Order: sequence, then C-alpha cells, then structure tokens
Amino acid sequence: MDGIKILFLSADTGGGHRASAESLANQFQILFPGSTYDLLDVISLDTCMPYNKIGAHYKHLSAHPRQWKLVYEVTNSRPVEIATDLHIKLACEPRIRSRIKSYNPDVVVSVHPMMNGVPAAACKKISLETGKHLPMFTVVTDLGSCHSLWFSSAVEKIFIASEQIRSLAINRGRIPEDKLIQSGLPIRHDFAVQAEKLGDRNSADGLSYQLNLRENLGIRNVDYRTVLVMGGGEGVGSLSAIVDALYIELSKKGIDATILVVCGRNEKLKKDLDERDWDVTVSESRLAKELPNCWAPPIVTSPSAGCIDQSITNRLRRVLSSRTKLDAVASPLPAELSTDEDEEDDEVSVQQKDMIEQETAEYISSFGRVDVIGLGFVTNMAEYMAASDVLVTKAGPGTIAEAAAVGLPVMLTSFLPGQEEGNADFVIEKQFGALVPDYDPTAIADEVCDWLSNEEKLADMSRAASVAGVPLAARDIARKIGQSTIRWRELNESEAVINV
Repeated sequence: MDGIKILFLSADTGGGHRASAESLANQFQILFPGSTYDLLDVISLDTCMPYNKIGAHYKHLSAHPRQWKLVYEVTNSRPVEIATDLHIKLACEPRIRSRIKSYNPDVVVSVHPMMNGVPAAACKKISLETGKHLPMFTVVTDLGSCHSLWFSSAVEKIFIASEQIRSLAINRGRIPEDKLIQSGLPIRHDFAVQAEKLGDRNSADGLSYQLNLRENLGIRNVDYRTVLVMGGGEGVGSLSAIVDALYIELSKKGIDATILVVCGRNEKLKKDLDERDWDVTVSESRLAKELPNCWAPPIVTSPSAGCIDQSITNRLRRVLSSRTKLDAVASPLPAELSTDEDEEDDEVSVQQKDMIEQETAEYISSFGRVDVIGLGFVTNMAEYMAASDVLVTKAGPGTIAEAAAVGLPVMLTSFLPGQEEGNADFVIEKQFGALVPDYDPTAIADEVCDWLSNEEKLADMSRAASVAGVPLAARDIARKIGQSTIRWRELNESEAVINV
C-alpha cells in the first residue's frame, strides 16, 4: 500500500497548531508507511488584510491579554464568522484553491480555526475540476473553549477533544452530531510511550520508574518531590517570581524538593537561576513579611523614607552579604540595631553576629532542602513530565493534554481570555488541578505545597488526570483519516477506470 500525501493547514500563532500537525504526521508515517506531509499557511500567503497579518500580531496580542480579549470576543460570533468566510471566499478563494491544488494532496487536514470554511469550499471545487474527490478534515486543537471559526459543516469530519467542544460545535457552529468525533487532543507520541512505561505513577512500579527517570535526567536527589515549572516555549510569564515563592514555601514547610524550570529561549532567566543566592532570597522574603511597611530589600531607602533609618538598612545589608545561611532573619529585629543617632554604624559586633547565627540555625533546622535547576529549550518534555509530581504552567491546551496523558497534576497560573479560559475550567472540572493567578506567586506556592504534603490528595489528582488524558489521540485520529482517505483514493481510481 502506498503512503498518503497529507497537506496540513496551519499557522505559527502559538506552538500548539504546529505541534498537533507534527504529532499527527508522525502517526500517519507510522500507520501508513511511505506517507509524506506538508504544512501550509494559506492565511499568510493567500489572503488579504487584515487576515494575512494575524501571525505578526499574535505575539503582541498574546502578551496583552486585554487586547486579546477584545479581539477574541468581537470576532467570536456567528455573524462575524459568516462575514469573514464570505469576505475571504470572494477575495481570496481562487488563490487558496490554486495553492492547495499545487500540492496535489490525497487529503487536507486543518489544525487552525481560520482555515476551515473557505479551504473546504476550495477542496470541493478542486474535486469538481479534477474529477477526484479531495477530502478535508478539521482537528480542533483547543480543549475546553474555542473560536466559532473552527466549525464548518463542509468538511468530512471534525475531531474534537472534549464534551465542551462538542457542545460548542453543535450549539454555536450548528454542526451535525454525526460529523463530530471525540478523540482527545493530538499530542506527541513520546507521551504515549511514557504513559505506557510509567503506568500508575502511584504504584510501586510507577514510583520506581520515576526514580530511574530522574536519575537518567541528571536530577541529583531523585527521592525529592519534583515540581516542573513552565512558561511557554519562549520562557515567558512570571516564572522568576513563581520560582522564588516555590523555593521559599517549600523550604519553610520542610518539603525536600527539586524545582525544574523550563526557561525556553530565555537564556537570561536560566543564567539568573543558576547564579541566584537562594539563602538571601529566603532572608529577604522573611524580612519583608516581618517589616511589611518599613523595608523591602534590596531597595535603598533614605532615613526619612521609612521606619528603619539608613544605618539600620546598611547593617542589615552588611549581614546579608557577609553570611552564607539566612542571616538577618532574627525576629523581632535585634535590639542592638537601635536607632540612636549616636550609635556606631560601621560594624556589627561579634556578639550580634553570634546571636543572629544562633537564631538563624534554629530557624533553618526545620527547613526543607530545595534544589533549583534551570533548563533551556526542552525536547524531551514527556520524560520531564513523567518524572515530576506537579506541573506549574499556563493554560495551554497542548500542555494540559500532555500532563493528563502521564497522570500529572497541574497548577495553572494564567490563561488567554476567551481562548484558554475553558482549558482552566476543564482542569478544574476534571479535578486534576487548580488555577491560581500568577500575580499571587505565594498563593501558587502554598497550594503546591499543600498538594505535595498530602499523599492521598496528590494520588487522587494523578488518577483524575489519567482519566482525562488520551495519550493515543494522535494515533486514533490519523488512523481514521488515513482509512477514509484510502477509501476515497480507491474510489477515485475505480471511477477513473470506468470513465476510460
């Protein structure tokens, strides 16, 4: 049997669309040897303003949630969908049709919301022009909510990931139910491999596999709890503040842990994490809490700017910079650090240092041991997720689906309004995670610590994640599309013979 020529319609508006296409392509090549594929962005290449600039505007809009929300809500309606399709069809359909036809595909698969209605009409015209039916399918790459432009009844089938998307397709998109196939979100094959190897991560075998995996990944303390922190492929988001809060709260609550931070292409963040003095981070945090309105290091204040004068601030700084273990954390503030104007300001006495050291030793005796490892752009994410106990991330649909595939509880810290909001609902309703906004990193850390301190709760969340996960979704989708395409190809060939 010959392979299949697949044309994916996608665009680089976020990494999820391309990732879904490539995961499907991988399965086509496994299931139907000899298959080839191409990725085509017809919106950028063959449409007019404003549609052909969507890729250029994506990064800006995704970094400005309020603007994103406005654009999303204005465009996410049935009237706008009809108007958009009509405009693109009248102005651009011939170019889109010519572009698709030039690839001579056996099947067209859309993994982008703006590449459905008009491309489906173009495929229909190509079928009439060539006398061979060109099937087109849509694979929705959103998980809990999606844009109305995803839905066109002109395609053969629409593959969806959840009941939430099914409801939207029927009620808003007016798609006949027999055109919908609930399959799960297509994710990389590596996650299916890791899901099979890991099995039940709460079992003895699952734990043993996790420990071996951590060792293979170069994690020093394999028996520590492992928290994976992600902010997207570019290393965006409030990662630094979240990592600080996690380190502080894990330490304070006596939880031995390794924090793995995926910095992506953010080399500055990775370098900063590698060089950060975590003892000083904890010290400054405690001082800031004990003196909330007086002093927040490392800001230098003037004598009139707060309730601690410059001499006291300088002494605290000197102590912080001269010790290696959580100095200057004594509470209340040592009486020796008085505000008398005639007090000598140049040195901290040996007695003061000894007192601070003693109080510090008592304070840190109950601390958990925490390692922080900054990672660059990770290509073996499935292994890192399988090795982790909790994932801290934004509400991207692909990342959530990948975590669920390996039974990993998820702490969500942000989402794009409209598009990703339903993903957070999906996680919460399926009971394998929570949403705590990234503007409150301490609350994020508190919740994660609560999970890690409660074995039963963490196990329940892990099992719930596994129930929600569909690690073989890409294989199932590729098999259904491939089998349908082969039937159409055979029918086309038989009709061609009859016509001859």
